[in-house]
Amino acid sequence: MKKQIVLTSLLLNTCLFGGSALADATREYGRVLAGLDSKNLIVTERSLLNQARNGDNNAQLALAKMYEGNKDDARTAKWYIRSANNGNAEAQFQLGLLYIDGELVEEDPETGLDWLKSAAAQGHFHAKVTHESLKNEDFFIGC
Repeated sequence: MKKQIVLTSLLLNTCLFGGSALADATREYGRVLAGLDSKNLIVTERSLLNQARNGDNNAQLALAKMYEGNKDDARTAKWYIRSANNGNAEAQFQLGLLYIDGELVEEDPETGLDWLKSAAAQGHFHAKVTHESLKNEDFFIGC
């Protein structure tokens, strides 16, 4: 049970604190995940699902990242979309990138740029930089 609590905490902290904290938490998440058995993973997933279904956009983002790591495209997209729609800047950033690249969702650079803009408006540093660099790019004109 302790490992499950640590994993849930790491997933939520990863989603709350972007930047270098995100990279550190992701490495720690991988280390803890490697030490868990399938029962603990199921308990962690259930815990996050309960929180996500109750509207917790950080739990929604954590599920998206968890499913992304498991290569579950449909669930990954579903939870990124829910979290982004509920105002999570990191989810908005990630969803923007997915739309721009056409990964997990149909390619739509304009929608992707809108999601980046939403995340940037909340102060998401990487979204600001990416949005500024892409909004003037010619590929958005159909190249």
